[in-house]
Amino acid sequence: MVITGNPGVGKHTSADIISKRLGAEIIDINKIAIEKNAIAKKTARGIEVDVNKLTRLLTNSINKKNDQIIVGHLAPYVVRSAGIRTVAVLRRSPYKLAKTLKDRGYSDKKVRENLESEILGISLHDAMKRFGKRKVSEFNTTDMTSSQTAEEIIASLRRKPAFIGIDWLGEISERGDLKKFFDY
Repeated sequence: MVITGNPGVGKHTSADIISKRLGAEIIDINKIAIEKNAIAKKTARGIEVDVNKLTRLLTNSINKKNDQIIVGHLAPYVVRSAGIRTVAVLRRSPYKLAKTLKDRGYSDKKVRENLESEILGISLHDAMKRFGKRKVSEFNTTDMTSSQTAEEIIASLRRKPAFIGIDWLGEISERGDLKKFFDY
């Protein structure tokens, strides 16, 4: 299983809960990138990974015999589709996500970039492109606890992937908040 989505949507906390419930091993993409030196460079925007090296490292870390949860926002770019049974893309309202990212100390520019990505559904789009629509489910974590999110993900393992049609762009447009989130 892969759990992905923008920073601040609850990926790691939900993965920890699922791991304990199902006895699955967690493969943390960020942790592997740092521990195995798959960092290409550090910039003012943050850390840039060596995508090719990280892809190779993850391919070697994935054990097709054991249940594993691969977690990280970079999953659509560094995890190969083969052997992945299901992908959970976590989403959160940009209004609440902004606070989470600010509380984490993200710069205004990094907050804005991540909000734009969430509003446009980049993680969902890229996950569907990499893993295929048949494997990807979308989850709105906005008003859910991590335990509730984990339970929803576990329940989803017994059914077909589901798109709930999250439309943050439509919501912020209706509220007249496009300028709040986008420079245009």
